[in-house]
Amino acid sequence: MRAFSSLVSRNRGPALLLAVSMVFFTGVGLVRDAWFLWIYLPLLIACVAVVVAVDHRKGPIPGSLLWLLVVWAGMHLAGGLLPNPTGDSEILYNWWLIDGVFRYDQLVHGFGIAAATAVFAYTARESARPLFWGFVLSQVVGLINETAENVFAAFVERSNVGDIVNTMWDMAWHVIGAAVATLWMARRGIPGVKRSA
Repeated sequence: MRAFSSLVSRNRGPALLLAVSMVFFTGVGLVRDAWFLWIYLPLLIACVAVVVAVDHRKGPIPGSLLWLLVVWAGMHLAGGLLPNPTGDSEILYNWWLIDGVFRYDQLVHGFGIAAATAVFAYTARESARPLFWGFVLSQVVGLINETAENVFAAFVERSNVGDIVNTMWDMAWHVIGAAVATLWMARRGIPGVKRSA
């Protein structure tokens, strides 16, 4: 509990946005009678616990990286709980931002894994190859996510997870997001880490 309160006291902005997002999307899920809200919220709480543990053991995680994680959480909650504005499907994840080319789902996967890459690179900042570990560990997170989604879809008919083509696109965007983050950090440095002369 002390680790959580320490993280929140140092990062009130991201903590407030996360709290507001959780309250708002819980309300949306209840109004829309979205039963999968009760899967999303425990998973989000588990993810917060992981971030608190990493911050406590390997941190402190810079505020800029926490903002990325909180925005990713909000995008993820919106994707599964808000309706598609076009009315073509039940959830926002299926919204085509560029018709037939690029969906909201792919944006969230790319952005989220880019954020995870930066956090893992920061966590591995004292290793000889932090960018390598950031890239690899973010792909592990993506793989665990896709595996969990497909196991869930095998048992739940209306899971909104999508088919194998969707899974392959998600994994492709995991690689793209991680590559963009890695290249950016190779040029600009890992957020929160002073570059050596």
